[in-house]
Amino acid sequence: MTQFFQFVLLGCLTAAIGEWQFSVFLRNDLDNFIGSVVFNTLYMTGVYLVTRLLLSTLHNRPRFILFYTGLFGFSGLMVEWFLIGNSPWGNPDANQLGQFAYWACMALVPLLFLMEKHPLQTFIIRYTLVYIALALLGQFAIPSPDWRFAFHIYAVILGYLGLMAGILWKYLLPGFQT
Repeated sequence: MTQFFQFVLLGCLTAAIGEWQFSVFLRNDLDNFIGSVVFNTLYMTGVYLVTRLLLSTLHNRPRFILFYTGLFGFSGLMVEWFLIGNSPWGNPDANQLGQFAYWACMALVPLLFLMEKHPLQTFIIRYTLVYIALALLGQFAIPSPDWRFAFHIYAVILGYLGLMAGILWKYLLPGFQT
């Protein structure tokens, strides 16, 4: 049961960073942030159940991690498109690749912490700390609301894309897997 709670908590924390930027820094809407945390907790419960099933059936880890990234990136896009309304036809300004990376990272980060002492854990922790520091710096150092808005939008998109790309690149390097 502890593994389940750790998995869900890590997934929710991964999502909470970007959600805090959108909901609190950009829209000053704490209720939206709380609602997203509740939804993400339910979502991560499903992700955990699917992950346990996949880990018991798929054994080729490099192929598994690519499949896993695609599965949860696309399932997250379905949430964005059909539940939230951020589809390409409903909200053309929404960044689809950034949304894909956000949802993929929400599942990837806890997966890599589920694996004991995976070398990517240190990368994820360092990346997250730098990302949080930059987000806070941008929030409090950029005086113009318009510039802050642009900063946070691109920070979330590029932040989750960078995390996803870093995980995949490092994971797929020969000899890096555990």
